[in-house]
Amino acid sequence: MSRSSVRRPREGRYVRLPEYMLACPAWRALDGNCRALYIELARRYRGPNSNNGRIPYSVREAALELSIGRSTAQRCFDRLQEHGFIKIGKRSGFNVKGRVATEWLLTEFADDRHGGMTALGTKDFMKWPPQNSFHSPTTDTHSPTTEPGVALTWDCVAQ
Repeated sequence: MSRSSVRRPREGRYVRLPEYMLACPAWRALDGNCRALYIELARRYRGPNSNNGRIPYSVREAALELSIGRSTAQRCFDRLQEHGFIKIGKRSGFNVKGRVATEWLLTEFADDRHGGMTALGTKDFMKWPPQNSFHSPTTDTHSPTTEPGVALTWDCVAQ
């Protein structure tokens, strides 16, 4: 029996976290709650051409499943959006009848709302710039001794 003809039983569903995503500055800047929320959102993704952009998940559900407060869950959703991991596919609110949860899109994968096979995921998290970093080249981090134009002089009293 050849190796290609042997069928393995399906191993079941799993969440894939690729190395490039785990090593990017955006992922490394997230705290544990935000990472756990992303994993919970990714659990609800059903694969290519399925439900990306239509993944329902509310702040209340996240708070219950992650054993955190609702305000912490909301901050995690906000941070995941700011860092480019998720986008809102369809907003919900109190004016929507039927208590429909907000629907999310994972930027890692193609948007399935518009025929997901035609476009790739935007992976916005790979473009996220680390902000307020001490060693960032875009911030001004002059110290008193390295600032240009500062001459060290003797104190008049000491002379």
